[in-house]
Amino acid sequence: MSSMNGKVIAITGGAGGIGEATARLAHAQGASVVITDREAGPVEAIAESLGERAIGLAVDVSRRQDNERMVAAALESFGRLDGVFLNAGIEGEVGPFDSRSDSAWEKVFAVNVHGVRLGVEAALPALREAGGGSVVITSSVAGLRGASGLSPYVSSKHAVVGMMRCLAAELGPEGIRVNTLNPGPVDNRMMRSIEEQASPGHGEEVHKAFVARVPLGRYVTNEECAGMAVFLFSDAASGCSGNTYLVDGGYCSQ
Repeated sequence: MSSMNGKVIAITGGAGGIGEATARLAHAQGASVVITDREAGPVEAIAESLGERAIGLAVDVSRRQDNERMVAAALESFGRLDGVFLNAGIEGEVGPFDSRSDSAWEKVFAVNVHGVRLGVEAALPALREAGGGSVVITSSVAGLRGASGLSPYVSSKHAVVGMMRCLAAELGPEGIRVNTLNPGPVDNRMMRSIEEQASPGHGEEVHKAFVARVPLGRYVTNEECAGMAVFLFSDAASGCSGNTYLVDGGYCSQ
C-alpha cells in the first residue's frame, strides 16, 4: 500500500515541468491533489486527465488571497490538507548584477520568496488541524552555490533555503516537516529560457556547457524531481526535515 494513500497535497506551479510531474505521481500513488498555476485552463486540463481526486485552480502565489483560496479549495473538496508543494518559480532576467533593475529583482522575489512565505502562512492552520504534515519548497542548486548572471534568481533560491531551515526548527514540534527540493539543470522550459538568455541565438552551446558539468552527462528530468518531492510527502520520509534534497545528476559533487 502506498504511503501517499489518503493524503491531500496542494501544488503551486502545476501547469507543467516539475509541478505537473509531481501532481501526476502523487495522484498515481493515491493522493488527492489541488493543482494550481496562474492560468486555470492548463491545470484544469491536467486535473481532468487524472479524474477523481484532482482539481485545478488559478492561483497567483504572490497574492495572499489566492494562497488562502488554494487551501480552502483543498478543505472543501477533500476535507483536509496534508502537504503543500511550493513549487511556483520564475527565472527572471539573465545578465550582469549591476544591470538588473529594481523591478526585475522585485518580480523574482514576489514569486520565488514571498510566494513561498504566503503559501506556508496559508497552509499552516490546515496542517495543524491535520495534526502535522509536510511542506516541500522548490529551491535549486542555485540555492546552494552562485551562478554568474543570475543574481536575482540565485538570491531568491538561497532565501527559501534559509526560510526552510527556520520553519523546520520552528514547526517540528508540531509535527510539520519542511524541506527543499534542489534540482540541478532540468530538461524543461526554464532551462531553455536560461540557456537562450545567457547567449541569445546560441542556447544549444550553453546547454552543452551545462551538460559537461553534470557527472551523469545529462540534465535531470521533471519525473526524477517529482520522485524526490513525492518521497518527501510520503510516510517513508517521516524523519526528514530541515534539509536540502538534491536531484542534480552529481552537479554539486564537484
